[in-house]
Amino acid sequence: MVYKIILPDKNEITFEDKSGAIKAARENAGKQNKVISVKQKKDNKWEQIAIAYPNGAVQEGTGGFGFFKNLPVGRVR
Repeated sequence: MVYKIILPDKNEITFEDKSGAIKAARENAGKQNKVISVKQKKDNKWEQIAIAYPNGAVQEGTGGFGFFKNLPVGRVR
């Protein structure tokens, strides 16, 4: 599988393993004091699988990131 992180200056770094991508995201988040996401390529689409915070914490998802974006908005009439 292919993983990537996108830095705040829009540079993309790709990785072959998940642990390397998460480690790099954690290090860069601390250095740049920004939140950095880790994405995985599935079916030619990039899915966000983890978020690295500047304090060193990493939140890994189960594929649920962005779930609420796909819900219909508005009132049914």
